[in-house]
Amino acid sequence: MKKRIKYVCLLPGTSKRWEFVASRQYGLVSRQQARETGLSRTQIWWLLARGSLIRVLPSVYKAAAAPETWPQPLMAASLWAKGKAVVSRQAAAALWEFENYWRNRVELSGLSVLSSPPGVDYHRVRRLAPADITVRRGIRVTSVARTILDLAALVSPQTLERTLDEALRKQMVTLKALRYCIDRNGRRGRDGVGHLEMLMAERYQQHPPDSPLETDVAALLRESGVPAGIKRHRVIEGDQVIAEVDLAWPREKVAAQVHGSSFHRQPRNWENDQWVENQLQLHGWLVVKVTARMLAESPEEVVASVSRAIGRRSSRTRA
Repeated sequence: MKKRIKYVCLLPGTSKRWEFVASRQYGLVSRQQARETGLSRTQIWWLLARGSLIRVLPSVYKAAAAPETWPQPLMAASLWAKGKAVVSRQAAAALWEFENYWRNRVELSGLSVLSSPPGVDYHRVRRLAPADITVRRGIRVTSVARTILDLAALVSPQTLERTLDEALRKQMVTLKALRYCIDRNGRRGRDGVGHLEMLMAERYQQHPPDSPLETDVAALLRESGVPAGIKRHRVIEGDQVIAEVDLAWPREKVAAQVHGSSFHRQPRNWENDQWVENQLQLHGWLVVKVTARMLAESPEEVVASVSRAIGRRSSRTRA
């Protein structure tokens, strides 16, 4: 025998209140929030039974008319946690919209013991200070500094370096804030912190690279034993700025210019680079050009070209 759904009356004001709350949370509302707007348990059950609400996680519901969006699962997990956990790790990196992080992860970190529902990956941590928590797109999430610190133990060295440079380039974090975050959370039991600190030390007193390709070239040269160059170095002759080069070895007057295909599709950008490189050569600089294809297909040739240029100028300096 089919169960009949008893009609339940919702006052217009009550309906508008829970719908307003949901509209600010990607169409989601928690059971607690629904009760605070005036809905009774029976009314919540009735809305679920008639399909106006859809259960997505324990005590978390989605308005049936709300569209599905990528932040929605993260908001649902945050509502489920009831303030005891925040979006973290690679899910936080995706929420901060860093490049190369998938938006299909739902990861939370917190201090409490929680049994997470299917689809939610919960990590209990020893420390999670208020300074490590913020809000992004209305969702509680680890700060950029704490997110990068967590990523140090999770992602490849190349991905970590790219993420660090992207955060610095977009002015989402400072090296000082990262240092405070590391000191606040400690190094014990944290893999990858040493590598992160090495990357930070390399970036003091330097401008961040303009693109991930520049980051990859600098990393390749460093890992191949080439002396570290200065990123985004301004070449100044007298009182005139000649150029800003991607990587520079000023004593040897050697520059590496990284050319990305997307940037140089514009004829004006390509022509401007030719002018800049002409000026550099006229002022005695040796310019090594690197493209994305060269880096992908012949990284050893890139290293050899830069090494030969530095070695040639070093021998002239000694002579």
